[in-house]
Amino acid sequence: MEFRLENPHALLGLILILPYLWRCLWKRKYLSDSFHWRRTICNTLILLFCFLGLSRPQGGESITTQVSERSNLFIAIDISQSMLAQDTLPSRMKFATDFSQKLIDQLTQVKIALYPFALNGYIQMPLSSDLQAAKDLLASMSPSMATGQGTELGATLMNLLEQIQKSEKISKTRGGDWVRPQILLISDGESHVPVEDTVAYAFKNASIPIFSIAVGKQKPVTIPLENKFGGTSFQKDPQGKTVLTEAHPDILKRISQITGGDFYTDSFQEIPKIVSRLNQSLQIGKLSTGFKLTREFYPLCFLFSFFLLLIEFLTSRWEFAIRALILILITSGNLRADEPMENEAAAIQHYNTGVDAYQTQNLKEAATEFEKSVFTSLDPSVRKKALFNLGNVYLKMGEFDQALQAYQQSYDTKTSAQPFDQETNQKISDNLALLQRLKKMQQNQKSNTPKPGSGENEGDKKGQGDDPKGPKKFEDEGLSDRMKQKVLDLISEEERDTLKRLADDKNKKSQNRILKPW
Repeated sequence: MEFRLENPHALLGLILILPYLWRCLWKRKYLSDSFHWRRTICNTLILLFCFLGLSRPQGGESITTQVSERSNLFIAIDISQSMLAQDTLPSRMKFATDFSQKLIDQLTQVKIALYPFALNGYIQMPLSSDLQAAKDLLASMSPSMATGQGTELGATLMNLLEQIQKSEKISKTRGGDWVRPQILLISDGESHVPVEDTVAYAFKNASIPIFSIAVGKQKPVTIPLENKFGGTSFQKDPQGKTVLTEAHPDILKRISQITGGDFYTDSFQEIPKIVSRLNQSLQIGKLSTGFKLTREFYPLCFLFSFFLLLIEFLTSRWEFAIRALILILITSGNLRADEPMENEAAAIQHYNTGVDAYQTQNLKEAATEFEKSVFTSLDPSVRKKALFNLGNVYLKMGEFDQALQAYQQSYDTKTSAQPFDQETNQKISDNLALLQRLKKMQQNQKSNTPKPGSGENEGDKKGQGDDPKGPKKFEDEGLSDRMKQKVLDLISEEERDTLKRLADDKNKKSQNRILKPW
């Protein structure tokens, strides 16, 4: 059996025994009548076992196990029209997809993500252990899937790095284990914008190597295209000249050299080398050392201290200072700050219940649960989320004043995560603009509604029991089904505008230059 201390820092309290012993020896020398060896030894042992109990001695055995983890591999494959060139048979594109499929067949314990790119890249398949699905998607890749033509390799790789960092952040936020990924870049290396070394150094700083495969030959070739009549023509530029393309392996070799990866040529014989190199770099598994607890000894320590304390209390006078310290030490081992943890757990439970109620259109229950989460939680992140969702519920219910108050409180709540605050505050600003538009629509609707007792039906409504001098009756001003549908439509419109604005900002640099269609 092995022994360990769960809380070894508690042994620092043994330093308090030294001044107590010094005081006892001083009394023995100058106040010998009040000095007792029994009392000194007993109190010293009580302090010793109290601090030993606080350190929580445990018995058990160490166990080392191997934890298998699936490694993460991002396959970035060029789908620009230059990949249709046939200097690598049957074509650069066909070779790239076949090469990737054969490589996947020889990899084990790996998660694959697919990242096709041309002018821009996007995650077509997030990290998944479904290797067959990855092979099926590879077989269907073509230049028609690209968001735009005209390869800008540097911007594409930086976008891939942002996607990887975002996936890492989401995984860690959810409490998952993140394995640092590797990148397999398959391209002809042609880029209409020079690739700066800063792009590769960004991956190096993130410890993400890039293994590149250059597809194509270093000599100009045409780009065949299939026309609508089933024949073959060649890619032409806007001036009507035939486009020629050639591979640039030096660019890919430079990227791999800086990031710590390897460079390979377009040959199926390179697959075993790549598999061997990836298996060395990818974290397939790791050893985990744990402690199997079989027995706790701290109750015995406290029991022995209490027994000595009882003997000393029954056989001598009560010394307040030492006894108070001993009682504090004994009870402090059982005191736990569980209430804040319980409060946070309850706040999160109320928050999740509110989300479920909101998704089932039970808005009143959702508002109640979000309010409970706000009042219960001490975490500013939870409070900010709950207040923001509470504002959304009130907005959908047509309670504009309460929605405005909830949004304002959420905006004023600051957390330690600045990016989270900025993202949430931007959403709040968008929803406040939507709220003002809805209030204006409601005011216009009320102004266009004819008042009772006026207009064409004035004569019909006279004498029907309403006292014109009595109190006026007002109709319910809640949102109608049509207004609620407008709320949903406006929210969807705001989301589309936000996504469009982000996409425009992202492609702003690309729009300022002349794009080439290959």
